[in-house]
Amino acid sequence: MYQFDHLVHFVEQPEKTLQKLQQEGFHVVSGGSHEAWGTYNTLSYFDLSYIELIGIENEEKYKEAAKQKYTLHASYEQNRRKDGLTRFAIRTQTIEEDAKKFKQAGLEVSGPEHFTRKRDDGSIVGWQLLYIGHPNAKIELPFFIQWDEEDSIRRKQLTERGILAQHPLGDLLLDAIHFVVLNFDDVEQIAKLCEAEIVKKEDLEQNAEYRIVVLGDVKLVFVKPIGEGIAWNYMIENGYGIKKAVLSGALEDKTITIDGARYEILKAAK
Repeated sequence: MYQFDHLVHFVEQPEKTLQKLQQEGFHVVSGGSHEAWGTYNTLSYFDLSYIELIGIENEEKYKEAAKQKYTLHASYEQNRRKDGLTRFAIRTQTIEEDAKKFKQAGLEVSGPEHFTRKRDDGSIVGWQLLYIGHPNAKIELPFFIQWDEEDSIRRKQLTERGILAQHPLGDLLLDAIHFVVLNFDDVEQIAKLCEAEIVKKEDLEQNAEYRIVVLGDVKLVFVKPIGEGIAWNYMIENGYGIKKAVLSGALEDKTITIDGARYEILKAAK
């Protein structure tokens, strides 16, 4: 079974973005270093789904990592190191089988490969990563992660460490990620491969078509502009990609833009 795992927000200095999000009422903590990639992170959890703020720590190691196709680092480099929401990860428990399945479907596959990260307290967290892509893909495809520990153990450990905790802004959950895309071909292929529910919609007032993919508790909302409207304006100004992240369960409604990323926060339903 596939679950949404995390959303990547590349920033210049994760520790400063951490402070900005904390001022807005988010619970955000330091993560640690990815020594092999020359990056480091800070984290904000919403149960086991989370937002990862990533920055460059070692330029030489980062540039080497960015040479590998379809990786996060390659994406950041291709986007000219533009801050903002970049990619997302899907959690799996069958990563070896996934690699074979995606390859048989005609996708290029890198991995799975095992990695570790040292936390600030010196402890080690481990996982496997699988990257997929295609030279003709119109969107950057998700990547896949399999953690060394089971979900129940991770939840317990994250809670005990204070990483997973109540947000001052409310009982926040990651509700949806919105994308603007050229077409739905890649979206529908990945949804089918992940055995995910997909809903088709059309909004004539907004001049947009939608494909909504459900991964656990998180909805991936893909929008294709078919005429002038909000999605069209975003496409003209920013190109294609992730438009915003939507969180629910807050004490108040508000929208914030921090270091290239738009977060829409919705008040909890009574």
